[in-house]
Amino acid sequence: MVASMRRTLAPALTLVACAVGCGGPRPALRTEIEPCGLPARKALLACLEAPPEALYDPWSLAGARAPGLSVHVFGQNTARCGWAERRYVSYVPRSLGARTVAPVLLVLHGQGGSAEAMMTFQTRGTFNRLADEKGFVVVYGNGLPTSFNIAGLPNSGRWRSEYTVDAATVDEVAYLRQIVEDLTARAVIAGGNDVYLVGQSNGGGMVLSAARQRPDAYAGVAAFMPFVGFSPVPPPNLAGSRLRRALFAYSMADPALPPSYGDQVLAPLAREWARALGVSERDTEAPTETAVDDVVKEGAARDIDDDVVRATRDSTVKRLDLRSTNGALRQLVFDHAGHFWPTRDYAGPAPLLSEFGLRNQDIEGAAEVWRFFRE
Repeated sequence: MVASMRRTLAPALTLVACAVGCGGPRPALRTEIEPCGLPARKALLACLEAPPEALYDPWSLAGARAPGLSVHVFGQNTARCGWAERRYVSYVPRSLGARTVAPVLLVLHGQGGSAEAMMTFQTRGTFNRLADEKGFVVVYGNGLPTSFNIAGLPNSGRWRSEYTVDAATVDEVAYLRQIVEDLTARAVIAGGNDVYLVGQSNGGGMVLSAARQRPDAYAGVAAFMPFVGFSPVPPPNLAGSRLRRALFAYSMADPALPPSYGDQVLAPLAREWARALGVSERDTEAPTETAVDDVVKEGAARDIDDDVVRATRDSTVKRLDLRSTNGALRQLVFDHAGHFWPTRDYAGPAPLLSEFGLRNQDIEGAAEVWRFFRE
């Protein structure tokens, strides 16, 4: 499945990479380190088992510059590959002043993706537009290069979470902590802001892992189509912790995850999180269900003769809510949506659809996340 995924993603996301480009001068950056030379980067790629042709250029911002949008780089020591340049892309609405107390959303891409790909291709800029409207800071994290490289995509990376075989290579939980410290040091935020974790696929597993390990650092977590291995560790008792909101979004027939993964792995894990948030055993088995209007007939206008596309046409979604005095857990359960972030007005390129299916378009994922975190 992994090999075919790379073959399919390579030509399709190369188009995305070419569209956003990497030309132009480097943006003004404030950082503690200087850029590594080419030999050092090649050695790092080899140690991380990424192909030598991987486009690892942490300092470059892919795509058009925009007010409030910038890339930042700091150094991190890895367990066996030495010093690495870690990057993140931030979007700070112009309405927010220095040392803002506004919330921060840390958004993580899936396997082989990048910060910019998550911002533009997966979420279609919806978090940035919502940040302008609601007044919060958005940060798109970036995993380090990997053997799961997408050819032609700048800074294609992977999260080495506890659910991956190379988890001991990089301390990703420390990387997320360092982002918040860097935002504070650069006077973007005041410090002590509410910080929320959001991730998709491999990034979804990463945010669940980070929230479980540091529940006092985050106010909420949202995992979309997450991969969490096959025996994920349940969270500790979260009573009294800062983390009071957890959202799971998954498809019961996700073409990119193992068969029955939603039913056998993700649904039981969501119930474990509900128990950790203080939901009673009786209530855990009887969530409040709300149907979502089927406003888009996904795939109706796409004449693609493909089994995966057919299997993910016209998906629907329902909300399952559980609450306690300690917090709330919501599940967004799709009956047969593809392995994409849900957005209202978008359909992916045909090569991607044949591997990952059609994304659900009945909901806007960013709006769902923000509303749940702040309601």
